[in-house]
Amino acid sequence: MGRASKECKSRVQEHIRQHFPDMADVKPAVSCLKSGGQTRHRFTFRKALRSSDGKKYKQIVHVTADQDGKVLKVAVSR
Repeated sequence: MGRASKECKSRVQEHIRQHFPDMADVKPAVSCLKSGGQTRHRFTFRKALRSSDGKKYKQIVHVTADQDGKVLKVAVSR
């Protein structure tokens, strides 16, 4: 299984910047998935944040992308 290309990583990072600006500075953990003969990459972004009332919480964003960096799926913790 191959590693995610720089283009793939930058496209996913751009998606995160647009949709989750609080996570833009996070370096993701990346894993490769083989599905139906295709390689997909799963990026996991984790960060401790504060809610508007000052309480701390941990947010996790999983992004699944194809080899070219096209975002296929996004899952977000509450």
